[in-house]
Amino acid sequence: VEFNKMLGKALAEDRYDYILALYLARYAGLRIHECFRMDTAAAGRALRENAITIKGKGGKVRTVPINEQIALALRKQLERTERGHKLLVPDGVPTDRAIAALQGFLLRHREEVKTPDSDRPMTFHGLRHTYAAEKYRELTSSGMGALDAHFAVSRLLGHERADVTNIYLASLPKGERHGK
Repeated sequence: VEFNKMLGKALAEDRYDYILALYLARYAGLRIHECFRMDTAAAGRALRENAITIKGKGGKVRTVPINEQIALALRKQLERTERGHKLLVPDGVPTDRAIAALQGFLLRHREEVKTPDSDRPMTFHGLRHTYAAEKYRELTSSGMGALDAHFAVSRLLGHERADVTNIYLASLPKGERHGK
């Protein structure tokens, strides 16, 4: 609910770039700096391959499947971005400033979109946690064993260590984290 309300806030401000960034975090588990690194060539390749290949933390390259929401948002942003340019960074704006603007947007609106039963405010990184937990659930529900699902999520997040991935899965009930 909070996510959809935040998308509504971005739409109201005609911020299709923010919508794309939110989708990339929520449905592909990308870090904020990974989103802002994407250019038109990477977006075109993602649409052709139905997956984003991204260089992440520590220079690690990984490929993450995309869903239809991401594909639609990529197409929309490609229409608005000159070929050869970054998708989420306007010309003449430093990347760190563009990232700060998105974070400021989230900060300004997160109390408005917060559901009464929520005990945590929405953050960009929190969307990555949601992606990890939901992907793990999806994999285990489709019959994959808990350990294999754990490693699959770890790879999708760009992690090598199980203990780091455990942090992302901490929101799941204990029994569910172990595939029960």
